Amino acid sequence: MNQNNRFCSNCGQPVTGNSRFCASCGAQIAPDSPPQNPPPPAYQPPPPVYQPPPVYQPPPPVYQPPPVYQPPPPVYQPPPVYNAPPVYTPPTAAPAYGYPSPAPGIPGEGLIGIIPNASRKKGMFSSEVFNIVVTNQRFIFALLTSQMVKEAAASHQGQGFSGFIKSMGSGYTVWQRYQQMPPEQALRENTENFAVYLNQIRRIKFSGDKILYQKGAMTVGLKMGFGGGGDDDDSSAKLEIDTVNGKYNFEIPTQFQQQTAQTLKNAGLIK
Repeated sequence: MNQNNRFCSNCGQPVTGNSRFCASCGAQIAPDSPPQNPPPPAYQPPPPVYQPPPVYQPPPPVYQPPPVYQPPPPVYQPPPVYNAPPVYTPPTAAPAYGYPSPAPGIPGEGLIGIIPNASRKKGMFSSEVFNIVVTNQRFIFALLTSQMVKEAAASHQGQGFSGFIKSMGSGYTVWQRYQQMPPEQALRENTENFAVYLNQIRRIKFSGDKILYQKGAMTVGLKMGFGGGGDDDDSSAKLEIDTVNGKYNFEIPTQFQQQTAQTLKNAGLIK
């Protein structure tokens, strides 16, 4: 402080020099104190840096086992429409012949072949002719009647000379009707028809003495004859069927011997 600016703290009068007492009131003058530096400002910490609130995190899900596999329900399939098999209708060309009503046959039975016009002796001076229907189950012997021959001949009327020729050989074409006829229908076509099951046959021999096939008690032989005359053995072949109930002997015309052999082969009797 400047000495000219000193004042008495008691009376307020100016004090000159370095007087230690006031000249006016006599009060002691306190010496000047060195100037005091102002205290430093109080420490102010910096404001905190802004921290955004944490993003919400949902708690982890509780483990759930996968659902048990359930197969989809089956797609509805409508049942197939039943189509009944066609019912065999007897030929209408033979109104005078007594056809029985169709009857069910053996399940799985199928036609293998036909042995046409197999004849056998019936008496001293007579014979009868059968068309033998061969299936995978049995032999069916269908009797050839005169009525059948007449009906077959009548079917060729009005066909001129060719029809006349066909009518003369009508008895040799009747066997063709059994190619489309169910076996059971052929059996019931006539009361004299009969059948022999394959498991009843002990031995079969078809003409001659050459053995072509033999299995157990069944033997099949074959001797073909295609001659135009001479010995009877050259014009007809003998078919012998030995069964548990007896023997059946037939003669096969020349023109049907090859068909007979083929039928036996198809039946598994000839290799």
